[in-house]
Amino acid sequence: MRTHRASRTAVKVGRFMAVLARQPRLAPLLPKGAAEAMERLMLHAGLLKPWMLRLYGARWYSRMMTSIEQATTPGQVLSIGLRKRFMDDETRAALAEGKRQVLVVGAGLDTLSWRLAREYPDATFIELDHPASQAMKREALEGMGPLPPNLHLVGVDLSRTPLEEGLSQLAVWRKDVPSVVIAEAVLMYLKEAHVSAFLEALHRSTGPGSRLLCTCFRWETQGRPTMGAGTRHLIADSLRLAGEPLLWIVRDEELGPFLARHGFRQDASPERVELHRRYLVPAGLPEVPVSLFEFPVVADRE
Repeated sequence: MRTHRASRTAVKVGRFMAVLARQPRLAPLLPKGAAEAMERLMLHAGLLKPWMLRLYGARWYSRMMTSIEQATTPGQVLSIGLRKRFMDDETRAALAEGKRQVLVVGAGLDTLSWRLAREYPDATFIELDHPASQAMKREALEGMGPLPPNLHLVGVDLSRTPLEEGLSQLAVWRKDVPSVVIAEAVLMYLKEAHVSAFLEALHRSTGPGSRLLCTCFRWETQGRPTMGAGTRHLIADSLRLAGEPLLWIVRDEELGPFLARHGFRQDASPERVELHRRYLVPAGLPEVPVSLFEFPVVADRE
């Protein structure tokens, strides 16, 4: 199977999850079964090799990667794993509240919908992603067994096809029921006008009480830089060279009003959205850093 169909960022995230799963102190923080499922998917897709997994488990490799990370972007790898845990926990909580549809936009190699579709057979799970990426993912998942009947993988290029048109391809999608919409590591690659258009379309395509779970990108929080200037340029330049430039960077104080203008009410309570407070402190790991530049957002449709 050709491997160039997945974005470089998606492959990097999958490999970071494999690294975290082999660190005894941090592995319990990951969503149950997520790293294992992603490894299976990537092995089937040819994006991960057995020798890589052996390398990730080597102590010398772990020490080397930790040293590099501490010198550049402390806590970046763990923040990726904790964001996956956050999306998993929040989606489960929303389903327990009565949400009946889960839409994942730009899922990449993430396996949340594939895993949860089996656990929640009465809910509908839909993924929208680029046709080539989705075809690769479908082939890999089918190699792991039959797909759950309530999981729908839809190939659509959202840079050319409006969200509502993509959803119209699915008879199972209902605009009038409360839903969960996940857009992890998606919005920062869109221009602000396109983010606005996405939110407006999302508001029209979901029922009252629906919930948006997404991540946004910032250079500073509470007036303090989230990283040094050199690291900032390194991240921005590397993403641009990978063909995934950052286009929408938001300030904390601007996000709530921006979402409100599009009909979404943000919940920014620290105990809910601050990953360090929510996961590391209760786990007895308050000294472990988490990067702050990409952060999770919860917003309910009004």
